[in-house]
Amino acid sequence: MRLLATVSGVWRLIQDGAGDAAWNMAVDEAILEAVIAGEQPPTVRFYRWARPSVSLGRLQRAEKVLNMSLCRERDIPVVQRLTGGKAVLHGHDLTLCVVAPVRSFAPAHRVLEVHLRLVYALAKGFRMLGVDTRPVVQAERRLLKGSHANCFAHALPGDLTAQGGVKLVGGAQYRRADVVMEQMSIPIAPLPESLRGVLQPWHEPDKSPLIGICCERLIAVLQTGFASEFGVEWRTAALSPSEAARANALQSGYLCEQA
Repeated sequence: MRLLATVSGVWRLIQDGAGDAAWNMAVDEAILEAVIAGEQPPTVRFYRWARPSVSLGRLQRAEKVLNMSLCRERDIPVVQRLTGGKAVLHGHDLTLCVVAPVRSFAPAHRVLEVHLRLVYALAKGFRMLGVDTRPVVQAERRLLKGSHANCFAHALPGDLTAQGGVKLVGGAQYRRADVVMEQMSIPIAPLPESLRGVLQPWHEPDKSPLIGICCERLIAVLQTGFASEFGVEWRTAALSPSEAARANALQSGYLCEQA
């Protein structure tokens, strides 16, 4: 059953350019801290990646899921996210980070419920591009055991797929002090060649129907989808000076050692 929005208001919209991997993760945490402190309203940040990179889920171990020698050889930054889930390859994707008090998603509260609210918002935007979507309700038992390293290797319950089962979005969540942070990656270009083979076991990604879509157009329809799903108004703003300073202090802690 759909969980309908009950909370509306003004949300902050940040449209960033391409940043280094550690900087991107640090900025998301700085925003989380600012929302927890009541210094900023619920925030959605869109951003890209300055070069091909890998982000690992909170509980993944780099040596178990990555070909570290290839990462060193190809100078691929590896970061460990606050959010859970599997590894995500970056550099060809649009990433968005949603940070909001859990009450903003009411009556949804549990992790999957909140994730589905976000998925529905994205689906509304994708439909404006002519891309029909469906959330995955059930997956094979073997896929739920977590043996794969790649977030996009399989579509699991709560994931959003296009016709034919192609996974459109990879998302993972983290909570602190009753505030939700979800990071969501949407491939919109071909996979950079330097990333091919870096995850083990390797899974060649399916071709998304969103590949080739104009990034600005995608952001615009997703804004509309979020506004429709959550009943919010947007206030476009940049990162605050205090958030930028906090991100600068946090970023070195995100890089995984590749020695």
